[in-house]
Amino acid sequence: GIVKREVVELLTPGTAINSNFLNNNENNFLSSIYIKHENIGFAIIDNSTAELLCGETNINNLKDIVKQYKIKELLVCESQENLVKKYINFDLLITTYEDWKADKINSYDKLLKQFHTKSLKGYGLENHDLAIIAASACINYVELNSFGKTKHINSISKIDSSEYMHIDSFTIKNLEIFESLNNNQDATLINVIDKTQTASGSRLLKKNLLKPLKNLKKINCRLDSISELIKNNNEFNMVYEALEQVSDIERIVVKIANNKSNPRDIINLSTSLKVINLIKNIIKPSMKNFCKKINESNDLSKIINIISKTIKEEPSVNILKGGYILEGYSKELDELRDISKKANDWLVAYQENERSKHNIPSLKINFNKVFGYYIDVTKTHIEKVPDYYIRKQTLVNNERYFTNELKDYEDKILTAGDQIIEIENKIFKKLLEEILFYGKEIQENSKILSEIDVYVSNAYIAIENNYTKPILNESSNYILKKSRHPVVERLLPFGEEFIENDLNLDYKKNQIGIITGPNMAGKSTYLRQIALISLLAQSGSYVPAEKCEIGIIDKLFTRVGASDNLAGGESTFLVEMNETANILNNATNKSLVILDEIGRGTSTFDGISLAWAITEYLHNNKKCKPRTLFATHYHELISLADSLDSCFNLNIEVQEYKNEVIFLRKIQPGGASKSYGIHVAKLAGIPNEVISRANHILRNFYDNKTAFNDLYKEQLPLFNDEENISNEKANDLLN
Repeated sequence: GIVKREVVELLTPGTAINSNFLNNNENNFLSSIYIKHENIGFAIIDNSTAELLCGETNINNLKDIVKQYKIKELLVCESQENLVKKYINFDLLITTYEDWKADKINSYDKLLKQFHTKSLKGYGLENHDLAIIAASACINYVELNSFGKTKHINSISKIDSSEYMHIDSFTIKNLEIFESLNNNQDATLINVIDKTQTASGSRLLKKNLLKPLKNLKKINCRLDSISELIKNNNEFNMVYEALEQVSDIERIVVKIANNKSNPRDIINLSTSLKVINLIKNIIKPSMKNFCKKINESNDLSKIINIISKTIKEEPSVNILKGGYILEGYSKELDELRDISKKANDWLVAYQENERSKHNIPSLKINFNKVFGYYIDVTKTHIEKVPDYYIRKQTLVNNERYFTNELKDYEDKILTAGDQIIEIENKIFKKLLEEILFYGKEIQENSKILSEIDVYVSNAYIAIENNYTKPILNESSNYILKKSRHPVVERLLPFGEEFIENDLNLDYKKNQIGIITGPNMAGKSTYLRQIALISLLAQSGSYVPAEKCEIGIIDKLFTRVGASDNLAGGESTFLVEMNETANILNNATNKSLVILDEIGRGTSTFDGISLAWAITEYLHNNKKCKPRTLFATHYHELISLADSLDSCFNLNIEVQEYKNEVIFLRKIQPGGASKSYGIHVAKLAGIPNEVISRANHILRNFYDNKTAFNDLYKEQLPLFNDEENISNEKANDLLN
């Protein structure tokens, strides 16, 4: 007959739920924003997991939000599209919607209807109009594309920036947390520390790294959970194995809500939900944090029992084929199956009877969708065919027939088959409705399993890589003993050990550490490991060090590496200055600043002058005195430690032996005596005549360095009422 055709779904990068278009271990985020003056409301939704987040922030943070959450599609109202494009100067699908939809009253009502509540106070959104408009736009868009299927979106969370360490997109990129700068995925932090057993656990681990906590109680709760697992090795191993049975509950629930699930999904859901009870039986009462977390779960025994009494343990994936409902569930279904089974037995008997009756050994009863059941006879035996056989089709080597008796049984068989499929589909649909009734509770249990999975993963890494439990407090300390880079130590060749290093920073006496030493000696590795350890500690993970004490960090900034943004009209040096400006304008007394080579992209005099002035600013500005590590090739800057009270020198230890430089990769107090740049050039294979000429030029520079010394003695009066040094005077000094 005529098949009804209609559009049932609109597929876009930000709304996809089909596993063919998704990475199981990553979220697929769609975002919407609404701008008012200098502020934006933003909402972020993963339609495949039903996770909906929202918040409000300054418009300058838009690029960070898009890059941190790897937004696949951005929604904006039509009148704001051009304004958004001024801030988004990279490839991103931007979709617009009508301005009239950005109405705060209608948006508020939309969220009330979606979440079946009388107000948004419980979500902390009551007076956040911009966030409400953005969240409503997200839901409207998903609803439009899925033709109203949004039951799975049953909650919303407010992103409160005051609860988390601020990490900008520069830092995420520079630290190679999720992506390597040289496209080597093995060299990323997430590749080293992600030992989660579930897809949702892997996604949660990534979110924890994006949003390290500032709340000591919450951090210690995570750390204590890891400690409990490490101390109870048998329970740890059993929980780890139990988590292997957990499927992607979040995405199964969304598939159910969108009529895209199959019987195997439902069995996987049931198996996954059983793991909660399994873990309850594994953990000991002494594991207090685990007991508290697991006891927050909902009792879903009813749903598990319904599924176990309805669906076979090994069902088919295709619901159109049927055969997935258990025998005994429906009397009507069992009767039809009995008819179908007897009909098949009858067909076998009928075939044997016709063969022997007419002496046609090759006679077969076959079926296809065009002709139904038919009798197939090779032309060798065509003369034996009786008169009551009715010819249906002639082939080259065969003739096909049917009889009235066969036709009657065909109707009975096919009718029973169609009815079986219809009844099974009705039973399946009813089951899905019952599951969705508990959708919110199922999703809450899924979150608990994800948290447990992250604890188990962190414990696994701590045991395997010899990590230690960090101590976090409200001090200004940053103390490390025998710290290591979590990624580099795993990539070293067999038999080569990572050189451990210490650190002692605080707000008053050791605020700024200036690190000097040659290239390739390990300055950048040291800087990155300090930043990564702070990130791991505040995300609630053990860290690669023998001892770790960190005063809570509110913002983590890194300025490392060299890159450009030519498409946006920005040179390498301009990108460097943009990142540095972001640090100087936003860092606080509780921040951690990691600087690697400031001023390298311009002339030597300009570069040294900038590096000098930036260090003074971070030291003398009372509103911006972050704990800072500054690695530089300008070893002339070591004299700053004599003039700035809280500034101190560190250097990478090297040894010279027969005109060769040996890098010991050990951080030690004091400044480097020279930069060793020409030695490194020699190691790289620069021709000897170039090396010789460079040494000659260098000696001439050192013989005529009076101008340098004069410049360093002239401290710029940035923080008093004295007149700043004029451009003319600066030029005179540089000349």
